[in-house]
Amino acid sequence: MKKLVVRGEWMLILGLTFCVNSCNFFYSDGQKRLQQAEELYRQGISSNSSSHYEASTDYLKQAEEILMSIENSEVSVSDWERRNRLLGLTWFRLGNTLESEMLYSIAQNNYRKAIPLLSPDSDALFLACAYRDVARTMVIADGKRDSALWFFDKAKQFATKAKSKVLLLDIDAYRYQLCYPDSVEQRLIVCKEMAENYGAHARYSEIVELLLAQHATDSAAYYLSRLHPSDSSYTYWFEQSYAYLNSKILRQRGQVDSAYCVLLDLYDRKIEELQRDAGARTHALSLYYDVARAQQRAEEAQRERKWQRTVSVILILLLIVLIILFVVIWRYWKQRRREQARQLETLRDKYVQQLQLALERLQQKVNLTREIELQRMRGNEVEFPKWLQTYRDEKLVMNKDSLNELIASIDKALDGAISRLRAEYPELTESDMQFAILSIIGATDNDMSIVLNVQKQTIYHRRQIVRKHVNPEIEDIDTWLRKYVLSV
Repeated sequence: MKKLVVRGEWMLILGLTFCVNSCNFFYSDGQKRLQQAEELYRQGISSNSSSHYEASTDYLKQAEEILMSIENSEVSVSDWERRNRLLGLTWFRLGNTLESEMLYSIAQNNYRKAIPLLSPDSDALFLACAYRDVARTMVIADGKRDSALWFFDKAKQFATKAKSKVLLLDIDAYRYQLCYPDSVEQRLIVCKEMAENYGAHARYSEIVELLLAQHATDSAAYYLSRLHPSDSSYTYWFEQSYAYLNSKILRQRGQVDSAYCVLLDLYDRKIEELQRDAGARTHALSLYYDVARAQQRAEEAQRERKWQRTVSVILILLLIVLIILFVVIWRYWKQRRREQARQLETLRDKYVQQLQLALERLQQKVNLTREIELQRMRGNEVEFPKWLQTYRDEKLVMNKDSLNELIASIDKALDGAISRLRAEYPELTESDMQFAILSIIGATDNDMSIVLNVQKQTIYHRRQIVRKHVNPEIEDIDTWLRKYVLSV
């Protein structure tokens, strides 16, 4: 019992080790995918900043796909929280790129998905931008100005929490523009404050548009002169905006030909830009497919390695379990064989003692018989007792009942081996079986001749008969019988 408990403990330890290794394997795989998603997210942000919106969308969608494939059981608690926040930021950035491509309804859905995953404390700035962009796309795509006001108010709450004055002004500017189109003066005040006090130079173009709508051409020209980029990545946008607004100012001043030339030059540059962009996109697509194919092959190789490791672990565990089962069964078989050998030895000792006692009684009967016959030879009339007369007629040490009892005891001790021997070799007679039983318990030829009340020559012939019935090629039938009953 103690050995079985020890084996059970070892199997439990092996099982726990396998579980821990499996958890570590899944954790490491989940962390690798999380790091891969973070890298794709950073690439998406950089592509968006350089106005490569299609590339940004592609990177962000790849990051989204990887993050969605990570399950809670594959990473730790802290990594799961990091995964949720990164997924929220990915959806927010994806909404930005889709909005830049004028897919306003789809962008709005991404903003809405991002909001529940962002933290109200650490991501207040992102939440303010998300609520602002939901309101903006809601008006542009669906024309729901009244519903958008609630989202603008939520955006202002988080902007206040983030202590961002420029974001508060930006939210007010969009709110006046989209929900209150007649509030031109309030919008001008907000845009001027953002442009002059907070360096939001892009708002100068909006100021120029508003002033041109009021026919304040000189003021518009003044603010147009202040329209210049603060970041080199947006230089081209500022140049296009400047050319377009300058053409509108020239047309408002009556200089139609000059305005036409400016627009024509802007058109030519736009055509060149589209051609360059088409070539760049074609090259980028080819590179993307190359990278995608390489990435797919790497993922397939990783999945193959993962599968091979899993199969290897399972096979090793199965091998260990089979070895343990084999050892247990082998030890049980050896223990059972030793137990049967001990029982057989006990039976042999028992019947050897009985045989010894029977021989002593037989010797007593022989001595008594000689004494009575000697007395009768001397002329004394002495009668033989009835029990002694039986000896003179039969001269048996063990009767048939004793032999049957011996056979039954050995058959029980050896789990029915004697019965199987009788069934497998039906040619064996009752005399053959008596010889086989006495041979199995280790009786000598002399013992057999006494027990069976036959001569030693008869025992030799009986041995040859049994060998013929079983297998004539067997050299030592006594050894074969003992091995048979201990191996079946």
